[in-house]
Amino acid sequence: WPRENPTFWSEIDRVIDHIHYLEFTGGEPFMIQEHFDLLQRMVDRGLAGQIEINYNTNGTQWPEHAEHIWCHFKTVEIAFSIDDIGARFEYQRSNAVWSEVAENIQKFKNMQSRLNNIQLQVCSTVNVFNVYYLEHLANWIDTQAFDFVYWNMMHEAYYFSINTLPESAKQSVTQRLQQAQVSQLHRIEFDRIIEFMNNGVSLDGFILRMKIADLDRKRQQNLLAVEPEFATIIDYMGP
Repeated sequence: WPRENPTFWSEIDRVIDHIHYLEFTGGEPFMIQEHFDLLQRMVDRGLAGQIEINYNTNGTQWPEHAEHIWCHFKTVEIAFSIDDIGARFEYQRSNAVWSEVAENIQKFKNMQSRLNNIQLQVCSTVNVFNVYYLEHLANWIDTQAFDFVYWNMMHEAYYFSINTLPESAKQSVTQRLQQAQVSQLHRIEFDRIIEFMNNGVSLDGFILRMKIADLDRKRQQNLLAVEPEFATIIDYMGP
């Protein structure tokens, strides 16, 4: 994190001529101005054309000034971490606003139409909060025409991993995913998700409900209000 290690950027400058790939992950990379300054130095030195960039972003930020920098690089891959849509997205990513994220994604798509070196991806991490509603997420993804789609399984914290859900909840989720109306590519992934979930050792849901209640109290939210169907199958009664 640049605020804790201010010499990091000058240390990179010492090897800047040998860089061919850069990856920027979280916290939110588009909030780090120093990395844009580094990219501009690469452009100024005529190095950008040999360098590929990969970002992982939550989509909450739109770097308006980035286009005139990114256009010089070999490729710029932007991977959006989107685990749900609408109110459920806002519940799972506290303080984020879905309409703003959707608008930002459209801005990136518009940029992609102007620059042929931009690639847009989506990475969705499957967890207890979104697994019951993956059909909605998958169908939204299909409307976005991303260049690449990746479904990721949450393993930690273990109580938020779908493979520790109570057995009765797994049965409800399995039926839900099997009946989901999704494209063939998503169907393959959904079958993999079902297998991953059912191969895990089920817990009784006590820790899960306790952790959700703790989050709800801290964030002044209520899972029961946003995801009533899922809350019901895990016997969650609210914070």
